[in-house]
This record gives sequence, structure tokens and C-alpha cells, in this order.
Amino acid sequence: MIDLHFYTIRPPVTLGDVAHRFQAVLPMSGLADEEIQSPSSLGESQPGDITFFSDKRFEDQLLTANGTACLTTEKLSPLVSERGMIAIVTNNPRANFARLSGEMVSLGSSTVREGKIDDTAIIHPSAVISRGVSIGARTRIGANAVIQDGVVIGEDCVIEPLVCISFAIIGDRCHLKAGVIIGGAGFGMAESEGVIVNVPHLGRVILHDDIHIGSNSCVDRGQLGDTILMNQVKIDNLVQIAHNVFIDEGAMLAGHSAVAGSCRIGKKALFGGRAAVADHINIGDGSILAAFGGAMNNVPDGEMWSGVPAMPVRDHMRSVAILKKLGKQK
Repeated sequence: MIDLHFYTIRPPVTLGDVAHRFQAVLPMSGLADEEIQSPSSLGESQPGDITFFSDKRFEDQLLTANGTACLTTEKLSPLVSERGMIAIVTNNPRANFARLSGEMVSLGSSTVREGKIDDTAIIHPSAVISRGVSIGARTRIGANAVIQDGVVIGEDCVIEPLVCISFAIIGDRCHLKAGVIIGGAGFGMAESEGVIVNVPHLGRVILHDDIHIGSNSCVDRGQLGDTILMNQVKIDNLVQIAHNVFIDEGAMLAGHSAVAGSCRIGKKALFGGRAAVADHINIGDGSILAAFGGAMNNVPDGEMWSGVPAMPVRDHMRSVAILKKLGKQK
């Protein structure tokens, strides 16, 4: 659901408007006056929402989809119809959904949060605090930090100089080091007819308690839905966390790590320096991705993987040894 403390949803559109916009044909007559209230992700869509489905890899999300309408391809439209949603067939569902989302939702709150800054908070005179911001007891805000509209920061937090926070709710005892960016738009693009379309990011960042984020690291807000870091997540300097990532309790990521969109990082998982994960990958509880490892497949609980593409560390070491021997042969 889109948080109206950060966004404004414009007046509803009809399915007739949507079909005309993308030169699509509605599956049945009499649907043109059906109203759409908001864009939504597929798996979390509710009546009144419009969503999109363009990749069969994400068919499992249809199990919880309850939207009114769905932009999709002709090939996938039967699956959408089976779910009870109105299938609107377009040539590029993802790009068209991005365009429609940008037209239906704008940045800026339609419901201003009743902000409260505790008397014991220490805020540097050069910090910029926007409207509707809440800051908890004993929290410190450093020089030239920027806290944008509607942000909530808990108690006993340390926000160092030059930190920028937007579209975020932050728990207690979090430490954000200098230069951290929380809540920026993720890197989402869709190509249609030779034109690259920016995908709007309409979610939030949720940081729970006791989180540490190192200097110049970035945590992007969700595209639809939230980017979530659970309690005691520890992130080193120069780390990139993309949109809609979920990082479970006690996970630790060393410097220069990168997590692509919609990944799930398990409890107490460990990343070595410059470890990276492709999009939509699950890293299991207690697992280790070694330094410079590049995970392109799910990593099971408790396993250590290394290499590019990453594999169980014994398999990787065996491969390295074999290549070394081959290199010595004349």
C-alpha cells in the first residue's frame, strides 16, 4: 500500500482510459467505466488496484493477487483471467505500468504526518529538517544532514554529517555514518520502442532497531512495497542495497558489497568484501558469501559459497585447483 505520508494518489482512472492510453482492448464490453484507484505490486494487489504480470517466473505471486486489473501479455493473459483479474493486453506491460504509475501517483504527502522532535534531541544548526518529521529522545543529527518530509527517526540514534534520509521510518539506536543515503529511488528501467522509461519508486525504507550503516552506503526505497532491514543488521562502508530488498536480523555485509533488487538475505548471513547478489536471489540463514563472490543462484541455509558465479566453497576450490593444474600442462 502506498504511504500517503510520502506520496499523493491522484484521482481514479477508468479502465477505458487505461485501454485508450495503451491502445489495448478490454476483454469484455461494459468494463470501460470500472475505476482504478492505485498501482500495486502483483502479489500485494487488492480490489481497486492495477498491477502488471510480464514474466512467468513470478507466477507464484498470482496466488495472492487480488487486483482489479492487470497489464499483461497475450500469452500470459489466461493466467491473469483465472485469478479473476481483468487482463489488459499490451505490448510491454512493465514499461506501460511504469508510465501509468508515474501518472497516478506523485511525490509529496497528501496526509502530513504530525511530526514531533523530542526536547532531548541534538540537532546541528546546519541540518535541514523538513515538515512532519519525528525525531526521538537523545537522537543526534549531524551537520548538513537532510531529513525530508514525513521521516520518522527513533530514540538514541546517531545521524552523522551529510546523511540524507527520505521516504523512511527508522527505529531506535540506529547509527548512520557520514554520507549515507536512505530512501533514494532505486535503479529501475524499462525499455519500450527504443525509449528507456524510468520506473517510479513508490515505496519506503524501513530500518528496525540497532542498525549500523557505514559511510557512503545507499539503501534504496521500494519500487512498490518496502525495503526492510531487521534488527541488528550491520552494513559496512560503500555498500549498495537496492529496492525491495529484505535483510533479516543480524546479517552483516562488508565493504563494497552489493545486493540487487528484491533479494532476501537471511538471519546472520555474512558477506565478505565486494560480494554481490543478482536480483531476486535468496541468501539463506547463517550462510556466508565469501569476498568477491557473485551469487546468481539461491544459497541454502548455513552454506559458504565463493567465486563467480558463486558455488559451494569446496566446489570452487576444486575448480581453481583443476584450472591451476591445466595451466601447468605443456
